[in-house]
Amino acid sequence: MNFFIAGEDTKIEIEVFTQSYPDSTDYWDGNWLNATIDCEVPGFNAKFDLHIRTDELQDFSNQVKEMARKKTGKAALYNLDGYVEIEAVFEEAGTISWTASLCYPAGNGASLKFDFSADQSRLHQLIQELDEIISVFPVVGAP
Repeated sequence: MNFFIAGEDTKIEIEVFTQSYPDSTDYWDGNWLNATIDCEVPGFNAKFDLHIRTDELQDFSNQVKEMARKKTGKAALYNLDGYVEIEAVFEEAGTISWTASLCYPAGNGASLKFDFSADQSRLHQLIQELDEIISVFPVVGAP
């Protein structure tokens, strides 16, 4: 299962495979997912494995939904381990300004930071993709 963020000449794809600790019902352990990120930016390609949390995806999905509904605002995906940070701002012209930072290995590895813009028409597909992932890997427990 995957979700895409794409703009002119730029694509970020995060593919989620499995829960890291499928037998855990604990909020802190049970919400880790095994995933791969594949990013194409003019002049650069990056692909690596990462761990991402279901609550991070849920928060991002909720923010994207609100941004799409209001046609204003911001949304952000912040990864606890520091592999990826993605921020979106809904601009007055109806475009989305995206900023992304990738780091591998997390915390002290090579990093890539870039900006791009995209049309708002892709937001509803992004929401659907995130919702599908969250339906298969719902948030476990409470903080």
